[in-house]
Amino acid sequence: MNSTLQAFFEYILQFVSLTDEMKYKIAMRCEVKTYKKGEILLKEGSVCRHLFFIEKGVLRTFAYQDGKDVTSWVYFDNQLFTCWGSYLVQSPSLDYIVVEEETTVLTISHDNVEQLYDELPQFERFGRKVLEAQVAFVEAFSREYNFAPAKQRYEMLLEYFPDITQRVNLGHVASFLGISQETLSRIRKR
Repeated sequence: MNSTLQAFFEYILQFVSLTDEMKYKIAMRCEVKTYKKGEILLKEGSVCRHLFFIEKGVLRTFAYQDGKDVTSWVYFDNQLFTCWGSYLVQSPSLDYIVVEEETTVLTISHDNVEQLYDELPQFERFGRKVLEAQVAFVEAFSREYNFAPAKQRYEMLLEYFPDITQRVNLGHVASFLGISQETLSRIRKR
């Protein structure tokens, strides 16, 4: 079995159990792709029609605000990822998705996910549990993050993503923190 597919099944098994038959049905609807650094997977205004599982690599979502690239989130190895707002309601995205380092993903189309939900109640349960976990994480992270001073936000970021400064451009890290690159440099020196 492909290592990317195996990693995806291990991820699913954190939420629900799977039989070999279920794994086969899921595998038949997935595709493994490798993207190079700098490739854009989604542009603002396009509809996000895929769910991604990152085996290895880094993807970043960002939007342009006043002509500046502002990072909204960064995703790393062994994470399920999509442009959630666009994907869930199949509407135009407000964000871009860009590859920050060579990245191998398992991708599955929205249509195939919906078909699997109809065929496999366990897969639908997995989808619900993933969304619940995502919402709980984002709420907890945002509550703490939004009211913290810059130094504390940086420390939180390192707690959640220990190698972010080695894998993501520091300008993007600064925009994710909502600070200038100069402020980030001062924080990192302390």
